[in-house]
Amino acid sequence: MPRVSNKTKSSKNTSSMEIIPLLREFVDTNAPDFENLPAEWKEIDIHSFSNEKSLWEFQVEAIKYAIRALYYYYGIKNGDKYAFWEELRNFSLQDFNMDLENALMISPSDGDIFSILSKFFYSYDEGISFGNFSNRMSFWMATGSGKTLLIVKLIDILATYMERGLIPKRDILFLTYRDDLIEQFKKHFEEYRFNTSKKPYLFELKQFGDVKEKGDFLLLPVFYYRSNNIKDRQGDKTIDFKDYDNNGNWYIILDEAHKGDKESSKSQQYFSILSRNGFLFNFSATFTDIRDILTTVYEFNLRSYIREGYGKVLRIFQENLNIGAKVKKSEDFTSKEKELIILKILLLLAYLKKKAKEIREHTELSVEYHSPLAVFLGNSVNVDDSDVKLIFEKLKQISSIEGFEKYLDNKEVFEKLKQELLSSPVSRPFDENEEDDDNLRLSKEEFLLITPGDVLREVFNAETPGDIEIITSNSDKEFALKLMTSDKPFALIKVGDAKKLADMLIEEFNLKVQERFEKVDYFSNLDEYEHINILIGSRAFYEGWDSNRPNIIAFVNIGTGDEAKKFVLQSIGRGLRIQPTKSGDRRRLETDKRFRRYWNLIKPLETLYIWGTKKDIIGKILENVKIVSDFSGKEITLRKNEKRIGNNKLLIPVARKIEVEFDKHFLERFNPLSAYERDYLDAKSVVENTSDEMLYFMFFYRSKYASVKIQLLREIFNESNKNKFFVIDHSRKTGIGWYYTIQRLVKAIENNYGYKYTTLFSDDDEEHINHYKRILIRLPEDKVQHVREAVDEIYGGKKGREFLSVGESSGIDLLIEFFEEHYYVPVLEALNREVVRNKIADLIKEPSEIEFLNELRSASNKFEVDWWLFSKLVERKDNIYIPYLDKDDQEARFYPDFIFWFKKGNRYLVVFVDPKGTEHVDAERKIDGFEELFTDNGVPKKFHVENYEVKVRLFLYNKERESSKKYSQYWIRSINALVEQVNSEFTNEW
Repeated sequence: MPRVSNKTKSSKNTSSMEIIPLLREFVDTNAPDFENLPAEWKEIDIHSFSNEKSLWEFQVEAIKYAIRALYYYYGIKNGDKYAFWEELRNFSLQDFNMDLENALMISPSDGDIFSILSKFFYSYDEGISFGNFSNRMSFWMATGSGKTLLIVKLIDILATYMERGLIPKRDILFLTYRDDLIEQFKKHFEEYRFNTSKKPYLFELKQFGDVKEKGDFLLLPVFYYRSNNIKDRQGDKTIDFKDYDNNGNWYIILDEAHKGDKESSKSQQYFSILSRNGFLFNFSATFTDIRDILTTVYEFNLRSYIREGYGKVLRIFQENLNIGAKVKKSEDFTSKEKELIILKILLLLAYLKKKAKEIREHTELSVEYHSPLAVFLGNSVNVDDSDVKLIFEKLKQISSIEGFEKYLDNKEVFEKLKQELLSSPVSRPFDENEEDDDNLRLSKEEFLLITPGDVLREVFNAETPGDIEIITSNSDKEFALKLMTSDKPFALIKVGDAKKLADMLIEEFNLKVQERFEKVDYFSNLDEYEHINILIGSRAFYEGWDSNRPNIIAFVNIGTGDEAKKFVLQSIGRGLRIQPTKSGDRRRLETDKRFRRYWNLIKPLETLYIWGTKKDIIGKILENVKIVSDFSGKEITLRKNEKRIGNNKLLIPVARKIEVEFDKHFLERFNPLSAYERDYLDAKSVVENTSDEMLYFMFFYRSKYASVKIQLLREIFNESNKNKFFVIDHSRKTGIGWYYTIQRLVKAIENNYGYKYTTLFSDDDEEHINHYKRILIRLPEDKVQHVREAVDEIYGGKKGREFLSVGESSGIDLLIEFFEEHYYVPVLEALNREVVRNKIADLIKEPSEIEFLNELRSASNKFEVDWWLFSKLVERKDNIYIPYLDKDDQEARFYPDFIFWFKKGNRYLVVFVDPKGTEHVDAERKIDGFEELFTDNGVPKKFHVENYEVKVRLFLYNKERESSKKYSQYWIRSINALVEQVNSEFTNEW
């Protein structure tokens, strides 16, 4: 792992330390789960964006982490950043052996940075403590992951919390480093449906004084500016940060604000100063500063983005793309060799285009993939020997009649090129540990069937070769290329000064020009103009570009400097986007086993193939991303216990919500809602004084049976029903406001009225249990290797168990053991919970779980059945849960710790066991949820699944817990009690 050296003068300790997203670890360890936050913090819309858009799962997760961190900082520590810093510092020292105080202290040796900050923050021992800057959180999000949507959602949350009095009232400032990113922010801001009672309005930061002077209390002003124009002096476009100090009372949101300015390190200090009495939120795809990484509260960088299925899989060809005008050794490549390299890329493009058409023919899939696009990115444009000009020249030669005869129609050359591509070595940067040889992710047999005619049709939109002509429009940023034998352009050149480049090409190559006077903007509408198969350009367009189409990117002479690295990462990030359906989830379909039979069509379309002038450059850039990702740990994979499972089916109960007819008894089951008195009175007043039409548009505009539900809402607020449907909480200091109070009731009505849960059974166990495939380990490499070796030995049957030391001492901290009846092998148990904490994820570490397993080992032969198996489950990672209604009548999910399967004859019993009985806040409500699905009048339902009669039981395991008589049958105090319950199920009548 990368390490950072302590360089402060005040420190005597010069040891290095490993860097991780520390704030995320701190929140996971110390802050309540989002679902367990106080109502005024969690009752907020974290899913919707606009009438048409909702946040993706990982974006919702990022918002939850942000809210949990804000709750801890403001709700628990009362906004005291020094008290918060003290806890964070102690946490890092105790759990990760990191001395943050020394490592992050700003000292005089930091030059200008210390000089700037020392005017606003106290220094001692010749240094400024990082505690002064602990009021911050970072979001490490891949390009293309929708950071702007998150930022707008965060602004709404901040505004709502300020209204509720949960966080101090501060002004909001958004900063990014380019005008097009500001325009993108404005667009999303206008699209967003805000929940705050004030009207949000955008103002440039220069308007700050005027806006504050007017003080319109009905407005929520949100300010914006270019981050690289904030200096310590006034200029034409630059402003002096001191003129907008606002006593440090800013909530500042940065989007890639560390880029685009040579003095960005100084600028970062200005942002810290401006937010010293507020909070700093930092979003980026390319964090490198250790302060940003350590204060990362949510990480979804390039590696995570791909591994979670949101981006195309990367493949980097390990051959040099030596076609650049000024590439060393490029002169050693003949013109023919350069043309053959490009032709090889075009062969792959033709194959990809055919696969896209083939999958669209399967209309039963409702899949419509993008039309594949090859992108050539050059470094130089408007010079005589520019990269862009050279790419054009080679395309011209290949598509000409002479080039067709020389290459495409030459069977020996054509077939040899196909074989060369298929045998080309590739690197697979983020799935190198996958146990397959699927390097190219395409069918070699089908690729060999590509014909010269396919290349003409799929790449050049033509049946015959021909000369290239230029198609111009009224845009001075782009022009298109078309064969004279075709009626459609096949390529687009997008550069800063397209007219100058076009004139140069026309003159040098004696090209014909077809002028179009209608307004055609190919670049902005590339997804619609699917006949544009090649995009050629420079760095001028890679930012702010949103398209799913790139399947090939060729970097020509891009360079190796910091800006080049950022350019490569940004370009790859933009090329990764995918959307198999027009309005569906933006995730790879190859992760869905339902599409397995179509993998030969899907996999190549879900791949981004990359070439570079120097093969090592791209790899090294991505290697840095891998190294940075390794801050979060290494992953190992445990193995499914195939021997024990054999041919037995593992039936997973799945709850599905279905529509039902009007339920006249709905309100009889409605649980009283806890409400702040002011919220109740305001919400009651709104409902009573608002027409049905307005209530419909405010709360029920997408709802079935809206008129009936509006009447239910009015009945709930009827004065005579106050004590029936509400519990007024006089202890709460603040409420959630009338809007969210009504919204909570609407949600409860929507969740319950007109719907009910039914039970299905799935035999696709791997879809529901998968945590064991990616066990995260944060240990030195040698200890990770010891764990891997122990896992392999136990799975191979060489050993039954292995005790390992993972901490600093030589003590035994971890047990790796073969458990014959467990779903996967081996089982990982923490013997020293404190040492293992935060070092190995998803192992068995709770004392109640370990005690349960120990008892189970000794009783494993007491079950009187033909076959049985069990598995540990991990909340949210495994998709096995029981839906129930919490105390506020809101839908929640109960995730048991273990699932068991028992089989005897044609009888099949599924048992959920949860050993943490004393920790169940809503134990009885969870049991109610279970009974609704699996019992009839207290008697277990019998389901018929294939040839089996199936029942499902639930037991809460705890030696101390007493339960009410109604629920006593669900509590067990020993494994023997579980054995008795299971055995009696099979001896009694079904």
